[in-house]
Amino acid sequence: MSTTSWLLLALTASNPCIDEQLKSGSNDTTLEELRAICQVDESEASTSVEERVLAEDVASEERFVLNAHYNNYILPVSYNNRPNEAGWQYQPESMDNLEVKFQLSVKVPVTPTWFSGKGRVFVAYTNQSWWQAYNKDASAPFRETNHMPELIYFHRPGWEWGNWQVNSLSFAFNHQSNGQSGTQSRSWNRLIGGIAASRGDWAIGAQVWHRLKEDPKEYPDDPRGDDNPDITDYMGHGELLFLHKRENRNLSLRLRGNLNTGKGGAEAGWSFPLMAKLRGFVQVYYGYGESLIDYNVKTERVSIGFEFTPWL
Repeated sequence: MSTTSWLLLALTASNPCIDEQLKSGSNDTTLEELRAICQVDESEASTSVEERVLAEDVASEERFVLNAHYNNYILPVSYNNRPNEAGWQYQPESMDNLEVKFQLSVKVPVTPTWFSGKGRVFVAYTNQSWWQAYNKDASAPFRETNHMPELIYFHRPGWEWGNWQVNSLSFAFNHQSNGQSGTQSRSWNRLIGGIAASRGDWAIGAQVWHRLKEDPKEYPDDPRGDDNPDITDYMGHGELLFLHKRENRNLSLRLRGNLNTGKGGAEAGWSFPLMAKLRGFVQVYYGYGESLIDYNVKTERVSIGFEFTPWL
């Protein structure tokens, strides 16, 4: 069978005929013939989020495919106007304002589908790194790397509210750590509930979380105990994500914070197609919590680079 479009793969999850043709149909069947055989109506995927959700359903069944969780990118030009010297451990060399930032985020299903195909459990892993690649005096170290494994249950309720579709409900156990020790160690564990809804090329996601309590440290370098007891003062108890897709260009805005302390962070992104799966990507971050080592330090960052899997 010839290579099909991304949207057609998305529709496979909701069209048993296409599923059967992909498994046992002739290798010579063309895209147009497949549409005619199965009477594909591309309007079935009525929102950009639904297109992605349906496409992931298909990819999840492939042995050699890892689904994207968050977006994946590399930003070779990432300039921070407010570097956190207190979090820099390579003295006496100074920290560069310019570095490389990248994110790798994947997920895989670990259970069959439940509740008539509406629910499934995934494991996910997200790596964010800030690399002082241009800092030759300090031997170009990785300044900070955050690791975030998750166990997530996703459920597609099929609800509608006005012209909005509720695409997914989720519940997750989330651990995030920077993998360091001593006074540089940062970590926390959370239970996270989420919801995603969409209308046409617009999507909104919301998460709320409860931080699991840890015992206090007995002394600063204590390997046990809470590395960052005030982290929710800066990271808050939830976040909002706004997405818009127009002519294969993505706009995103993530907001999180604590209303009681007035501290939080905002991340805006714009991506656009370049060639094949390579996309241009511009990202701006302002506020607290961009990384765990900087959770209580304000960041002002502008980054330019490439995105490989967009939000939508």
